Amino acid sequence: MALAVKIVIVLVVVVVVAIAALRIRKLRRDEIRELSQPVERRLMSPPPSPYAPSKGFRLLDGPLDSTRRPEPVRPRLESDRDYVFSESQMPGGGEVVPTQLHHNEKWALSKSARRSNSYSGLRVAIIALIVIVIVGAIGLYLQRGPSKSGSTTTTTTRPPSTTTTLALPSSFVATSTSGQTATYRVPLTKYDVIVKGALGPTWAVYQMGPLGTLEWQGTVATGNHESLRMVGDSQITIGAPKSASVTVEGKPVVFPSPLPTTLVLSFVSS
Repeated sequence: MALAVKIVIVLVVVVVVAIAALRIRKLRRDEIRELSQPVERRLMSPPPSPYAPSKGFRLLDGPLDSTRRPEPVRPRLESDRDYVFSESQMPGGGEVVPTQLHHNEKWALSKSARRSNSYSGLRVAIIALIVIVIVGAIGLYLQRGPSKSGSTTTTTTRPPSTTTTLALPSSFVATSTSGQTATYRVPLTKYDVIVKGALGPTWAVYQMGPLGTLEWQGTVATGNHESLRMVGDSQITIGAPKSASVTVEGKPVVFPSPLPTTLVLSFVSS
């Protein structure tokens, strides 16, 4: 679950950064496009005139003397005001910019475009810095998050075992005897049967299952033994029971008396 949350957060951050970059690119392109368009002079309003507007004209009756022109009214200077007639007479001793160094309209447009581009670049840098800080904070949170929450201990509870091991008797005694066959009950489904040549050589036959499947047969020499793990019901045939001894899971098997020439031990698993 924690891994899925981390993946979702990383994807959200990537989408936000991509959207911000595309938006900034579009805004910058629109600004450059607007600045690159030609300026129509007819849409530009001229600066206000420093002279007073004319009061109009009037019609005079009769012929006019073309040789005689009315003398214009000379402007009168007010004594309580300061007038500047040239740039060299500007008060305050400020720096005077020569007229030939004044810039034209194209220079002003280029300057404004440069200022706009620099402003856009600054804005892009600020947004990129904010995104980097956010991503770093998220990464730091994800890195330190599990350590703050503490280690979790998972406790696995095993279900109780359904198999019950019954206590084995100290020795196995036949529950019934019929001819050469002695029947014994074993409280296990899997058990080890060992045939030993205790007093002399003997031979044994191991059969298992309801069909009496042959598992092993052969001679057991004196002092040797043959061990086989049986499952379910089984039959062990002993050729010389007076010379042999048998144990089941280490517990001795008591032979019936009197002993037949050939003894068949039938183990019934319960």
